[in-house]
Amino acid sequence: MKQIKTLFVLASLILAVSSCKEQVHDRLTGFPNDVTFNEGEGIAITPDHLDFLIPDAPYKAAAYHEGEVTMNVKRNSDGTHTGFALSNKNYRSYPWSTALPGAEPSAATVKAAADSSIFSVYTRLPSQLGTFTVVRVAGDDAYFTLDRPRVVEHVLIANTNYNFMLLQYGSVYSARLDAPTQTYQPMDASGDAYAIVRNPNIPDASTAKFRVWQMPDPYNFGGGGDFIRMEGHEAVYGEKGWVKIVAQGYLGSSSTGESTFYLGVRAGVLPTPQEAWQYLQDAWSPWDLSALGKVDKVVFRMDSSDKDAGGNMRTPPYFCLDGIRLGN
Repeated sequence: MKQIKTLFVLASLILAVSSCKEQVHDRLTGFPNDVTFNEGEGIAITPDHLDFLIPDAPYKAAAYHEGEVTMNVKRNSDGTHTGFALSNKNYRSYPWSTALPGAEPSAATVKAAADSSIFSVYTRLPSQLGTFTVVRVAGDDAYFTLDRPRVVEHVLIANTNYNFMLLQYGSVYSARLDAPTQTYQPMDASGDAYAIVRNPNIPDASTAKFRVWQMPDPYNFGGGGDFIRMEGHEAVYGEKGWVKIVAQGYLGSSSTGESTFYLGVRAGVLPTPQEAWQYLQDAWSPWDLSALGKVDKVVFRMDSSDKDAGGNMRTPPYFCLDGIRLGN
């Protein structure tokens, strides 16, 4: 059973004293109807510490008291997966191994750097949720099924480190941004030196560790071109930036409806009264799926404002999911 910290504030009131004294205590509270992915909590497989695992076949996970889901997953020949892999990684920066200046990294180094970021959840502070799933969307293959028709009250959603860094900064992050293309240039204006900066989210401010940071794309999600930060989508693509997940519920072969969750959005994308909303998901957040009604299957799809000439999404098709709360 996944443990979630809840803060309780105890106020001591003393007669004739105008102030109160607060003491904050941590207490672990479990949610017995949540399907989680930690070892010993209703799942038979688990990755090693700070590692990820792509199961060989769909697997089951159960809530503490009742409720079981089957998570679809398969390995792809190019080293990616489809559906729900398992991970407990929480890397929150650009990879050091691909930074400039530096030696040309090998193909194995580039893949390892990308995988470490793809299978890490991005949260402002270290994630407290232990093992979670990393979802790769492809067609309708990113889905889970339920042991019987139930209401999915909510799931917890977060960005991967890979997607967050690309959406926040782009494929390359340096001290020089070329406004028309919205790409960061590795050289300064004279072309003579690297425009080095600190690795985002790394507190060490030593200039000796400054670099030009690069997020590799060994799986060719971007079609051979650099990813543009979400803020720059309007300048390059003529559309304000956004990335969303769509969940579609099914009962038997019939659709019960859809629900949408934005992993990132710029102001002016959402309709009134949310038109001023502007954010990039940087923490776990609940997504209410109860409007889908009773379902025995939930399928996830993705879309974004970053598309190629054929209208296909260029944004890497990943997000993190955990904490499936089931109702009856």
